[in-house]
Amino acid sequence: MLPAWLSRRQQRNHPLLISVLLCFGAGVLLATSLIHMLPEVREKLPQYSEIVLCLGFFIVYAVDELVHFFCGEAIQHTHHQDNGAHTRISIPNYQATAPTESSAFASAPSTSCETQSLLPRPSPAPPGQAGGVQECLQRDEVANSRICHVSHAEPCEETLTGHLGLLCALSLHSLLEGLAIGIQDSASKVILLVGAVAAHKYVVGFCLGVELNANSRSTVRSHFFAILIFAFGSVAGIGIGMGLADLQSSWSVISIPILQGLAAGTLLYVTVCEVMPREKARWHQRRRSAGIAQFLAVIIGFIILTAINMFINE
Repeated sequence: MLPAWLSRRQQRNHPLLISVLLCFGAGVLLATSLIHMLPEVREKLPQYSEIVLCLGFFIVYAVDELVHFFCGEAIQHTHHQDNGAHTRISIPNYQATAPTESSAFASAPSTSCETQSLLPRPSPAPPGQAGGVQECLQRDEVANSRICHVSHAEPCEETLTGHLGLLCALSLHSLLEGLAIGIQDSASKVILLVGAVAAHKYVVGFCLGVELNANSRSTVRSHFFAILIFAFGSVAGIGIGMGLADLQSSWSVISIPILQGLAAGTLLYVTVCEVMPREKARWHQRRRSAGIAQFLAVIIGFIILTAINMFINE
């Protein structure tokens, strides 16, 4: 719940800090999917672990596109481009006129401004054309756009599909972790596993809170309700695990790894298709050092979760 106390004004005053925290969460989620969850699926389903992960990835991908197709107008999402990452700009179009003896100095070349694509090369200004400062700025923007030949338009951030998928995946993973605690047969194993899961869940829960708080539609009530669902997952999993401790059911041997793999694929989609592209596009042309800071935040989050995972395995 800590990110929920950050007011909208604080987010506007420190936007890069919020973006770095989101990238840190992306690194944590990426390590959770590939380092923590995928090996557990591979232990139970060695031949189909990657297939199940990809299936979870494509399921969320399909749901996201279906929501956009059927409910796009109801959601009224927009692709913001107020960060300087433009795909089209207005540049002057110099139209040469036939000079005459009587109008050599009276009629200047036409400078009607029209929207043109960045791909065509702008025509050079005729000799003696005024307005050199504005022309240089526009040429620099065109040159920078040619260097970065990938469109960095910010993806849609108002859709709730990514946040719902993230909440469902982390809650399911939390339930499975609680299930692993509930089936233990000794107090020492329970205490050790509770400490390891708590350390892992604290980091993941903070990242979930930051991601939920980044949505402009999120309220304190919805934020609290989402975190409550995430926290209740472990409790429910422990209760289910205690009930199944004495039961030798064959369905759990297959169903639990499948659910784990689907959750891992969901986290992978949210990380690489929602969080990272959005933050990269948002800051790509606003500040050069922002990309380095985001990259370091992703690496730090990945390393921290990997270290926690190694501690859990030991």
